[in-house]
Amino acid sequence: MMFSSAHESHAHSMQTLQYLDGFIDFKRSIKNLLDVGSGEGLDLDWWANATDGDLENPQPLNINCVGLDVKPKQPYNNKNIMLVKHDFNTQDRLPFSERKFDVVWCHDTLQYAHSPLKLLGAISKQMAVNSMLYLCVPSTINVVHHRFKNYTFANQYSTFTLSQLIYLLALNGFDCADAYFKKPAFEDYIEVICYKNQDPVDYASTWYQLDEFGLLSENMSEIVTRIGYLTDNGLITKWLDGEVFDYRHHS
Repeated sequence: MMFSSAHESHAHSMQTLQYLDGFIDFKRSIKNLLDVGSGEGLDLDWWANATDGDLENPQPLNINCVGLDVKPKQPYNNKNIMLVKHDFNTQDRLPFSERKFDVVWCHDTLQYAHSPLKLLGAISKQMAVNSMLYLCVPSTINVVHHRFKNYTFANQYSTFTLSQLIYLLALNGFDCADAYFKKPAFEDYIEVICYKNQDPVDYASTWYQLDEFGLLSENMSEIVTRIGYLTDNGLITKWLDGEVFDYRHHS
């Protein structure tokens, strides 16, 4: 996935942000939010200006929002936003000591990490149990009109399949059983909303062990039990709006 501008990237984010906007209790529960790869800060600004959802007299939620980027840019002068300069490819940890975030927002970022596995581990360490992670990553390996098609954009070091992404998330303690995955047919992106279940596990863990840890859904478990690993053949996921994705017929 390659967006031509920060505004095009933000327009894509808004499809999910507008849906999350309806979850009033969820928004009210958020005290601290981290945007990894905040760029121009457009997504960050949306969170910093979020309200409680009262249609007659909306009140600001005053979420403490932190934007993390190599070259962070202040979108507006907002007291709820703090920008932190950080290159996640040169340091193993995020620069927040023991601080924990309720939500980590990571739209169009993970493909720039030299090691997505380690970056997810660093993110996990800054999250409290049951806190939420949002990801949007490129998936530029598809089957179109019965022909295999793949492509790579410049400066992007990874492209992802859904099963690979689930493996990276589960290894880092993210619950892929009670999670949401969106991979539309023939589109070149994957979206994920999942929750931190536990600390990262041994990175040498097998699919069977991840299943024993309770990190896989019943559908994923059935596939792993049957063939020893996870494949999209037979995989079924759902998104926030209830849409079901059946990967038996497309990648």
